[in-house]
Amino acid sequence: QISEGLVKWYAENKRDLPWRDQARWPQPAYAVWVSEMMLQQTRVQTVLDYFDRWMAKWPTVQALAAASEEEVNEMWSGLGYYRRARFLLQGAKEVVAKHGGELPDTAEGLKSLPGIGEYTAGAIASIAFNKQEPLVDGNVIRVLSR
Repeated sequence: QISEGLVKWYAENKRDLPWRDQARWPQPAYAVWVSEMMLQQTRVQTVLDYFDRWMAKWPTVQALAAASEEEVNEMWSGLGYYRRARFLLQGAKEVVAKHGGELPDTAEGLKSLPGIGEYTAGAIASIAFNKQEPLVDGNVIRVLSR
């Protein structure tokens, strides 16, 4: 009952966000991964410009894997929490080296990448790979506790 209400609400109120347009990206799961990392402790409005610039420079995980840490940090400048950017770079190198350039398509596989925990793995798996994964963060806890 709750899930039906949430799905209906989402269908009526969802925002048009670039990472949700899977046809736009050569590697949609990578776009979702980038957005999820950027959105950690950062407002959507702030992330939009950073995401567009990032994806213009590194549209694929292979392109990011070839970047230097200095380039990545420069692109990330202003978002804070630079560890997220380093995790993306390390993860991209690992995806290319160990996964044939494709992100794992399960939450368990995604959690093997640097900086991807339970919530982020579930978000990527559900959004990019249409897997049914529980997503419980602070916002969900607040809604359910009311």
